Amino acid sequence: MAKHSTNPTLEKVYAAVTDQDRREAYDEWAKDYDKDVTEFGIQLPYVGACVFAKHVEIGTKPVLDAACGTGMHSLSLKMMGYDGFHGIDISDGMLAIAKERQIYTSLQQMTLGKPLDFSDDFFPVTYAIGALAPGNAPPESLDEFIRVTHPGGLVIWSTHAHMNERTQPMHDKRHQLMRDRLWDIVFETQPFVSMPKGDSVIRHAVYVYRVN
Repeated sequence: MAKHSTNPTLEKVYAAVTDQDRREAYDEWAKDYDKDVTEFGIQLPYVGACVFAKHVEIGTKPVLDAACGTGMHSLSLKMMGYDGFHGIDISDGMLAIAKERQIYTSLQQMTLGKPLDFSDDFFPVTYAIGALAPGNAPPESLDEFIRVTHPGGLVIWSTHAHMNERTQPMHDKRHQLMRDRLWDIVFETQPFVSMPKGDSVIRHAVYVYRVN
């Protein structure tokens, strides 16, 4: 399989094939994750938080932070006054660091792409930034996001916006869900270089969909 990134740290994650591969890759990376992605010039926490704040009123909760990692993506939202975050992640190592931040109502180990341990229509907002990508969470993760988000609620998420044979399935899936009338697009950013000092080829976009 062709490499997805020329950055060896990123490629180790993007090259993961099984859930065990993903869990081990992120457990190994957990302690250095924030430092590394900051050095990569990561833009996703800032763009994601801006999009979230544009569409979600303070006081809206609970919020599912899907693939919360170390908590980096919800930290700024907590500081802005948002609350009621429930974080899930495949990596116990990442969850341990997220726990130290003390911004979550709950933290649980769950795997995106598999059934989530939440009831139907539980969340008014599902937030998944930086998770849906080759080697990470698969396209069928979006089905569960829709299931656990109540009708009229929002799914705010990002994925790779540079198109190739590995990124195309996620876009095929989001468009199919629209054709099936399971959600409608509310907002999307322009594609942007998300880690300019890590891999200038990789572009992301952030999307807001309203669940029907």
